[in-house]
Amino acid sequence: MTKTHLEFMANFDDERKQLVEALLEAIVEEYPALTETIKWNAPTFCFNGKDRMTIMLHKKDRVGLILHTGTKPKEDKKAPHLYLDDTGLLEWNSNIRATIFFFDLADFFSKRDLFKKSVRRWIEETKDL
Repeated sequence: MTKTHLEFMANFDDERKQLVEALLEAIVEEYPALTETIKWNAPTFCFNGKDRMTIMLHKKDRVGLILHTGTKPKEDKKAPHLYLDDTGLLEWNSNIRATIFFFDLADFFSKRDLFKKSVRRWIEETKDL
């Protein structure tokens, strides 16, 4: 069973591999205290033992990062978002779950700094949930 991102990526034979690697590298660079695991058949990052971010690979034309709070607390699609996103990258799915998408490396690198800012903000906003 694959447990690390390195093991997962060694077996990830996909044209989006470089894009996934770039996202993983930026996340670790921005918040090195996160721990790695594989959940939902994708690289996942945890903070204080709680799932916080998962790479989304099921859409073949893009790579996404799901920003979430694990299985608890309950989501509310009608409630206000957890915070106001000042990067413009987040697509809110509920009050406590959002997604960021990139279509290729050029797209990612043009938004890399905003992406890293989003990663840090998500951890800071969800660390006590």
